[in-house]
Amino acid sequence: MRRTLRLLHTSDVHIGEGSRADLRLRGLRRVVDVALDRSVDALLIAGDLFDESRVPDEQIDEAMAELARLDLPTVVTCGNHDALGSPTIYDRVALSDAGTHIRFAAEPEGEYFVFEGIDLAVWSRSMVVHDPDNLPLDGYAPHPGDHWRVVLAHGHHVDDATDESHRSSRISAADIAALECDFVALGHWHRFFDASTGNVPAFYSGSPSESGGSFASANHITLSVEHGALVERIPLGDPP
Repeated sequence: MRRTLRLLHTSDVHIGEGSRADLRLRGLRRVVDVALDRSVDALLIAGDLFDESRVPDEQIDEAMAELARLDLPTVVTCGNHDALGSPTIYDRVALSDAGTHIRFAAEPEGEYFVFEGIDLAVWSRSMVVHDPDNLPLDGYAPHPGDHWRVVLAHGHHVDDATDESHRSSRISAADIAALECDFVALGHWHRFFDASTGNVPAFYSGSPSESGGSFASANHITLSVEHGALVERIPLGDPP
């Protein structure tokens, strides 16, 4: 019997974004605060933790200090702003320096991070180039173990009724519906959005430091055998 899990999902933190650098750092700080206050089992960051490859060292150090405050499994994938194509911020930053609890998805073909103690398997593939050939869900296969299966992906949600073949990093409704997983944590859209399709729950969290048309937030996900995936949108506001 899989245990009930509580996950916190965020994305599009954009550390180092020009005139909004302080706001972006406060957003990350608030996410870490909520993760610790709620004693979640794991934190998921669905891309664009950093805004670009030239983030000043002091802002990198501050972001790493925030991640180091965590004492729980944290899985980070890259997005279009911090993709692995050269030059990349990850030539300068090793997220594991913030602690062994940080796992970074660096495999272009996709990889699993398995946390046996909490019955969790997280799959993600790294983004090397943000273009129409990049398909964030390509290569996924269900983990064979008896774990909660979570997919972490950064890209543009496509309504199958509309031809958006020109869009980069497409995540189609049909592709989501075909996944054999328990939850899809999405990034790239700076607003909360329910992209669930068929029996597969999939959500964008929005940025922790942008309103996205309503208010800045993160997603608190409860996975239970009885109820499946329950998603609570947590307001973050603008922390001091």
